[in-house]
Amino acid sequence: MAGDIPTRILPARMDSWYTNYFVLTRIDGFFNQFSLMQIADLKTRQVFTLLNFFGNKFYCLAEKGELPAGIIAPEKMSYRATGKTSVIGGLHSEQVEVDNGDEKFNIYFTRDFSVRRPNLSTPYGSINHPLSDFRVELSYLDMHLKCESYETRIIDSEIFMIPEEYVEVSRPKMEEIINSLFTKE
Repeated sequence: MAGDIPTRILPARMDSWYTNYFVLTRIDGFFNQFSLMQIADLKTRQVFTLLNFFGNKFYCLAEKGELPAGIIAPEKMSYRATGKTSVIGGLHSEQVEVDNGDEKFNIYFTRDFSVRRPNLSTPYGSINHPLSDFRVELSYLDMHLKCESYETRIIDSEIFMIPEEYVEVSRPKMEEIINSLFTKE
């Protein structure tokens, strides 16, 4: 369950695009009636959160160095390289043990491609390589994200622009909207 919502009806896939200037992550679901995007501007170190649910389209901008709206980070985290490796989604990946004070768990990153500040939109911003298997908390939802496949291709730069039909809201308002999606209120 994610709040009051059964997780079996939530989207099971997230797509990510990496360039030298932007990282975009996108989750779509409910027959294209829901999408959540995060566009990280790697130069300014700011992340836009875009939300579309049933035609209601909003966006907000995080302050420089701030996580995107709805992403919850532990107060502290420490990392320890384990020396273990795995191939995840075609990417050679290295395991890191994360200790957040309450629990320890493993995540993976890859050196197969390079992007500056690839984890700007995650709590793992201090890891300088793209993540291939990790956990993140969005509102009431604990997510485990794992690379399914990796490919190199040319991307239309327009996907990194905020469409005109999106309305800007404050971060507290965006978080209120995101949280309301997981509750009956």
